Amino acid sequence: MAWLAHLLRIDAFVSPSGTGLIYTTGTSRISYGLARNRYVPSIFGKVDSRGVPWVGLIFAFLFGLLFLLPFPSWRSLVGVIVGASVLMYAGAPLSLGAFRGQVPDASRPYRMPAAGFLAPASFVIADLLIYWSGWEIVWKLGIVLIIGYVLMGISMAFDSQRPPLDWKSAVWLPVWLAGLAIVTWQGQYGPGNTGNIPFWWDMLIVAVFSVVIYYWAMATKLPSEEMLNLVGRQSSENPEDNLPPAPHH
Repeated sequence: MAWLAHLLRIDAFVSPSGTGLIYTTGTSRISYGLARNRYVPSIFGKVDSRGVPWVGLIFAFLFGLLFLLPFPSWRSLVGVIVGASVLMYAGAPLSLGAFRGQVPDASRPYRMPAAGFLAPASFVIADLLIYWSGWEIVWKLGIVLIIGYVLMGISMAFDSQRPPLDWKSAVWLPVWLAGLAIVTWQGQYGPGNTGNIPFWWDMLIVAVFSVVIYYWAMATKLPSEEMLNLVGRQSSENPEDNLPPAPHH
């Protein structure tokens, strides 16, 4: 079985390397999008002749090396990365619900059926996945989020031409993040949790809390005209270019 042992050792290097390559290139695209939306310095929006955001790619690689320092093991790093991915996925059902109300006539190659049910249900499942990851992952993820928001805030403060954001539409965001962290801390998944909320009750609380946050976010979303105007100003484009095409009769 020596050949199998060697194969497993090789796979232990190749598999995480492939995952790291995907995350590095994906992160460079995220920084490119953030630069286009003027959340981070415009230098991250630079691309080469083949359309590769090379500044974001280099930064993602260097920052990834730095990010390895506070984690004692590969398992702990992967836990935070997975938690961050699920947190990102939680934004998808929120976007779906908001855009269905803001741009209902937009051209869609695919229209998901039963979105009124599947969107909040998906948000609940995403929050449960974050909760199940445990308090040790969630508090580290919270620190990463705070650092990210601070860096974005500093970048936006130095962009005098950037239109101001309407924070009234995002009042649910800190409540969501803080509430999910508190429930995780008091829940059944650790280490470091208190276990004060009984099993099953913890998941019920997360589900109910998620539904409340979802419909709160839908109730405070920007009106259609204001959203389209803000998108146009934020990307330095003509707002009329962002209007959905007229429906065909």
